[in-house]
Amino acid sequence: MMSESGPAARPISSHDVPWTEWSEVPRFGVRYRHLTRAAIGGSYHVGVAIEELEPGKQSSPAHFHIFEEEHVFVLDGELTARVGTATHRLKAGDYICFPAGQRAGHCLLNQGSRPARYVIIGERNENEVVVYTDSNKVLVRALGRDALLDLEAARNYWDGEATGLDDPAFPRPDIIGNLAAKSVKPLAPISQDDVPWDENGAGPQFGGSSKHLTYAAAGRAYRVGVLIESPAPGMRLCPTHYHMLEEEHALVLEGELTLILGEERLRMKPGDYVCFPAGQKIGHSFVNSGTGPCRYLMIGERNPNEVCVYPDSNKMAVDALRVEPGVFDMSATRNYWDGEKTA
Repeated sequence: MMSESGPAARPISSHDVPWTEWSEVPRFGVRYRHLTRAAIGGSYHVGVAIEELEPGKQSSPAHFHIFEEEHVFVLDGELTARVGTATHRLKAGDYICFPAGQRAGHCLLNQGSRPARYVIIGERNENEVVVYTDSNKVLVRALGRDALLDLEAARNYWDGEATGLDDPAFPRPDIIGNLAAKSVKPLAPISQDDVPWDENGAGPQFGGSSKHLTYAAAGRAYRVGVLIESPAPGMRLCPTHYHMLEEEHALVLEGELTLILGEERLRMKPGDYVCFPAGQKIGHSFVNSGTGPCRYLMIGERNPNEVCVYPDSNKMAVDALRVEPGVFDMSATRNYWDGEKTA
């Protein structure tokens, strides 16, 4: 099925995406499968990848993001998450969120005896600023991906300028002190087993359960939501829909799943992944097409001005109106001047 936004993005198997190795120095090294890039290329809002970390390795230098939110969901093995001065042991099914602007350096280490695999999710902002807390560096991505600066080499606004003053002396800003002055309490990891299931759906076609990991870990202050969804056999959790502003992703964890994508019906199995770009005007929904449990990670942006269209019932939800339910009949269109006193 085609739409004015182009052909639908197709599901892929994560096992078909080749591993990319990243290891420039002995202590740091990881290999990854960038699922989003493999599925839709470089035009994405949120990146979803599977990473594998060998014993004794660290995933990256400790850092925090000013604009980008990050999430980790452990698939297999054990990890140690270092967040600020604290360390946390993570096992399969554990989840942690690193909010944008949380001034606590974080990184992942494998202190176990076997490889650890996890899903890593991150926003993509071309103007990102990343602070590396162990080495006092800052990356200013707007200047280029190699624009790494020494935080201790701070200068005053007027340094080096022809100010008309004789031998001007300006105090050097204490950038590092200012960054450390704001105390933070980093978010702790949670286990999926500790998050209760919510019952979803209405009627004989829609039913099942879900658990919102990000809401449980971070409350309402998040920009990307990570959920586990589990429709009942033969059922789905939501009507067919598409988003105008929000990007969505799904990674199958367990069971048999059928993706409804416009007029198509596509089977998906554990390890399969699909991305629904914002503005792709093709309805999608998932059906548990097996006889047993089915679980998948659902990852979606959160935009307060979202417009969501339900093509089967010709409705749309307009979140920007800030009213409940904010759902309208798309056939009830009006002319610009209807109802106005035009004479």
